[in-house]
Amino acid sequence: MMHKIRTVIVDDEARIRRGIERLVLSCGEEWEVVATLSDGKEALDYLHGSQGAVDLLITDVKMPVMDGLTLIKEAKRHYSFYPMLISGYDDFEYLQTALREGAVDYMLKPVDREQFRERLSELRGKMLQGRNDSRRREETERQAEKLKPARQTQTLSYITSAGIDIERLGYWVEEFPRGQYLLLYASLDTLPVKSRGYTTKDWEAYTFALENIIAEVVGNHERQTGLLGWSWRGGNTDFWILIGSGNRDVDLEQAGAALSEQVRLSIHTYMPFTVSVSIAKPIEDLYLLPDARRTALALMHYRLVEGSNRVFRAAEHEAASGTEASSGAGAGAAGSASRAEGELGQLAQRIRQAVASVSEDEAESLLRQYFAELERSGSPTVIRSKAQNLLIQILALDRSGTEGAAESVEAASRSLDQVGQLSEMRAELGRRMSAIMDGIKEARREGSRKPVEQAKAFIRENLGGDLSIKRIADQVYMNPTYFCEYFKLQTGETVLDHVTRQRMEKARELLADPVTKLQGISVAVGYQDVKYFSKLFKAWAGVSPSKYREQG
Repeated sequence: MMHKIRTVIVDDEARIRRGIERLVLSCGEEWEVVATLSDGKEALDYLHGSQGAVDLLITDVKMPVMDGLTLIKEAKRHYSFYPMLISGYDDFEYLQTALREGAVDYMLKPVDREQFRERLSELRGKMLQGRNDSRRREETERQAEKLKPARQTQTLSYITSAGIDIERLGYWVEEFPRGQYLLLYASLDTLPVKSRGYTTKDWEAYTFALENIIAEVVGNHERQTGLLGWSWRGGNTDFWILIGSGNRDVDLEQAGAALSEQVRLSIHTYMPFTVSVSIAKPIEDLYLLPDARRTALALMHYRLVEGSNRVFRAAEHEAASGTEASSGAGAGAAGSASRAEGELGQLAQRIRQAVASVSEDEAESLLRQYFAELERSGSPTVIRSKAQNLLIQILALDRSGTEGAAESVEAASRSLDQVGQLSEMRAELGRRMSAIMDGIKEARREGSRKPVEQAKAFIRENLGGDLSIKRIADQVYMNPTYFCEYFKLQTGETVLDHVTRQRMEKARELLADPVTKLQGISVAVGYQDVKYFSKLFKAWAGVSPSKYREQG
């Protein structure tokens, strides 16, 4: 099917309009005149009404209401087309102005027919080449969109890997839609004895099957709920899932719990293994994903206390009341045992709060009470189980951000198994509490708002330069990952949101000057691509930069 070259002719003399129309149509059937209009205002209205569906604009220079040069200038702000000026004024100044405004050609009246046809033939070649280029760009964009989920999954896999250098990724969250997210961690439980005889090929096959089961469950969940979903392998025996939604009213925790159960049951049904799944708290900023990772890893260590083939939720364990029964507790426990269980739960929660608030004397006093209650239980199983439970809750408060902090929980728990006396167990927990509180105090000493103010000042002074997370964090001598979390905690907005807002506000100021071109404004606020800048500005202001300037 031949695509016609849609042409608009603008001249205040009807006779000339008709003559140019006949000339255009005589150039071949691929040419189509879609409108002949008498002034620039009519032409601009037509362009707006047709959403710029025009290939060639042929216009006179001198016309009432709006002249041709103004028409080209205004229309070019919104639409892409080839302009041609026709004028009876043989004036070099007009030619210079026309070229500055983007006119591709300039012809004098009376129009020479052969010269006109030659010019249109040249323009036809340019427009066909432009269409081919546009089709190639669109195809490239389509292919890029198809590959986007794979790129996103690769990024997520990198961020949840050990030893990541997240600052090298820059503003990686731009690849993801805005909204709330929930991270799930699935880990194989203790392997059956027969698995010791598995070969490397056996494990490769099983791991591949596990990965595909999880991907299928996540895909089905995505189709059924409309939520976004990604899954990837963490190691040979652990897997990660991220779900998200742009709708903040969606109960993501409930959706995550349902998905976790589906994963757990599917693997239990189709594989000779079981998995436990831990669910971190929802986050509204993907820069907090490393923090969610630490939470999910820490939660998995409740498996030591509560058993395997389970789902562990941050929402439940953070506010643990201690009513969860240990694996050795019977359903028909006596009333006194239930009361003791409740008191231990309340004490554990108070200890956690005291540690979080760095109330050292209170934490030590509550720890003595906790172990006094444990001693009264008289059950070694209960003592070890409850001590491990308390240890996990305390270590979950570790905000050091160091890699391996969460993974050390299991080693810490094993250290309790090696303790022979209750007093030694209490001393071990006391040392752990002191270390966590020291870390919190250190964070608070560093936690004045001064670094944030310094970072904001640096951003304001460098809006047109490199504002990568690493560069900003370097100015305040902070780890980039921790800086992202810290900045959001102190300001209520992400680093990216703050940088973008500052740049858009600066752009708004620059747009007040009608002489400054959009390309110059875009570069001045740090964007080399004016189209990308315009897209960001419209998302921020609700209108394009050109429209904003018009309204101002």
